[in-house]
Amino acid sequence: MDSALLSDPTSKEFKEWRVSNLEGSSMTEIHIVISTMVLSYWCWKCKTAAEFHRSPAEFAGRGWSHFLFECVVFLAPMFLVLTDIYVYQTIAALAAASIYFRWQIPDAPYRHDKWAPDPRAEEFSKSYIPGRVTAKPYLSIYRAEMMLLTCFCILAVDFNVFPLKFAKVETFGTSIMDLGVGSFVFSAGVVGVKAFLPRCADGKLKVTSLGHQLKAGLWTAFPLLALGVARLVLTESVDYQKHVSEYGTHWNFFITLGFLPIFVPLGLCVYSDLRVTSMALLVVYQAMLSLTPLGDWLENAERTGLVSANREGILSFVGYLAIFLMGMSLGREILPDAQTFKERRMRLVSVLGVWATACISYLLLGFVLGVQPSRRFANAPYCFWVAGFNSAMIWLYMLIEEDVDSKLPPKMARAGRPSGYDMPVIVEAVNINSLTTFLVANLLTGSVNMLVETLLCESAVAYSILAGYTLLFMLPALLLYRSGIRLR
Repeated sequence: MDSALLSDPTSKEFKEWRVSNLEGSSMTEIHIVISTMVLSYWCWKCKTAAEFHRSPAEFAGRGWSHFLFECVVFLAPMFLVLTDIYVYQTIAALAAASIYFRWQIPDAPYRHDKWAPDPRAEEFSKSYIPGRVTAKPYLSIYRAEMMLLTCFCILAVDFNVFPLKFAKVETFGTSIMDLGVGSFVFSAGVVGVKAFLPRCADGKLKVTSLGHQLKAGLWTAFPLLALGVARLVLTESVDYQKHVSEYGTHWNFFITLGFLPIFVPLGLCVYSDLRVTSMALLVVYQAMLSLTPLGDWLENAERTGLVSANREGILSFVGYLAIFLMGMSLGREILPDAQTFKERRMRLVSVLGVWATACISYLLLGFVLGVQPSRRFANAPYCFWVAGFNSAMIWLYMLIEEDVDSKLPPKMARAGRPSGYDMPVIVEAVNINSLTTFLVANLLTGSVNMLVETLLCESAVAYSILAGYTLLFMLPALLLYRSGIRLR
């Protein structure tokens, strides 16, 4: 390649070279940085609960002051840690604020007769409806925070203020953006299982037919595949920079997302146990990568034909399908409404079991067999890392909600809580229209790169652009939410 092009930060070749052959960062650093997401939720949850308990009759969680607090506690920490400034100071500040607000929440009323039935459990059981799936605040906030992180990173990586150790690695290794891609798929699987759960109809629980599931899958897949084709056409027409070894010459992440809802019903009609299916997929796929020439072909082959040119996208789809199925397996356990308090609390154990299984599998592959994680191939260690991390995150969100909500009156054990108590408006808006938010973020990223030479921006300019971009990609979701419109 021409050395003159590689010395010009405005050239397409330089931008592609800049994000090539990266090695990422350690898992410890990644987990420390992402821990701010849990701390943000803990801080917001405790502050909101303390405000509610202080004056239940006057509580209103949807004012401008609440919105500004949400920006401070959810967006500002993300901005600081993902640009690698004040990481530990941010974590310490969030932890201190969370502890302070948690201390302000009063204890639940003392029960003089500990052998008497728990009134909260009675209210909880009485309000149970078989087959009903109500919104789970901890799950919505987990998904929305993952979406915010993903959307922020796709533009931030084009600026010098974003550490390249957080960008996607070339082949083997770990990074925040690698984790974000897998987490996007895993979280989609957790909520995607809802279409396959039994539903209450005419007083009976019924499961949707395979034909209906395939129809729904095609309906979900069509816009995603259309977006994938549109992205390909647009990037080729404007000669936009592209990291070919990420998914291939023509493939992109939208195409991967589009094929998932088509293959899932077909897999379920073969064998219904999602955990077994996902594990079998990974065992076979990893065996082919490690014991046959497939792994070498994936890494080194020339891009001579359509399949070879898009080999990363085509074969990594197997890994992403396994991640999606593992997410569905977890969603099947935690998404339906729990009938009793005991059942709800036992779900903490179930999620912990998923985390333990994923960790043991990862350790076996990594330290015994010496197989390193690869987002490019979506191999078994990468998939187990994603599953383990996300199940641990969901467990922490569940634990925070269980602790704080245990102080509520019995009549609010399941429902009847005031608006703004369960979910912040930013998170709820993004979660309801997550695909719209992701699409807007991609369009804004392309527009900024076409209009601004991002690598020439001074730090102050880069931070200003990223701050404006963050507010802009959330704006459509907020407007849709305010109008009561739900797209996707």
